[in-house]
Amino acid sequence: MNTLSSWEAQTVEMIHLIEQDIQEAMSQLDYLSAAKQSLEGALRIYRSRIGPQYAQAIRTIRPEEFEGKSIREMLRLIAERNDKIIVVKDATKLLKEAKVFGNPLHADSMVYSILGRSPEFVKVGRGIYRMNGTQGNIKKSTRKERIPGLKRAVLELKTVNPDMTKHDVRDTLIHRGFDFRGRNPNKSIHMLWVNLGYAKKDKEGKQQGLPNMS
Repeated sequence: MNTLSSWEAQTVEMIHLIEQDIQEAMSQLDYLSAAKQSLEGALRIYRSRIGPQYAQAIRTIRPEEFEGKSIREMLRLIAERNDKIIVVKDATKLLKEAKVFGNPLHADSMVYSILGRSPEFVKVGRGIYRMNGTQGNIKKSTRKERIPGLKRAVLELKTVNPDMTKHDVRDTLIHRGFDFRGRNPNKSIHMLWVNLGYAKKDKEGKQQGLPNMS
């Protein structure tokens, strides 16, 4: 009799636990349903307002407008053409088509890193950012800041392989996914190349290789 009473008590407890699981599952379903409706609403807004505007904005940007600009400046240009809105997926596609990335595989992470780190942009939705109007302050501060780790990375590459050219170093760092903090890799490495004295050595090497015309 005691065994049956114990089994009955355990069964009642199991039923109670199952009822709790059912209630929790129903609450979770309600949450997921509300989240789904919210996302569907955001998608409708995007398709009706941002989508067409953004497509029109992209058509107004010519590839040559990106020349000499850092990726952050390119994103700023895109936002200025689209009511200060950046849709990461479309912006990344545009920059890939303009061939601004050394390694397109790192394009998405690089764009998200720049947008997420810069106070110039604010996240307003999944994959959507808005330029917040602090362009002037950001522009002044980025001119003075250095790119962390770039000097050490260049020195390490040149130490291991002294014959590496400036372009070899640039391509290697881009291939490794080095974070240039939204700055132009060509300009950043060129300035460091000059400061480290490699540009002078390159010039001297070319002069020594010239044939003696006397």
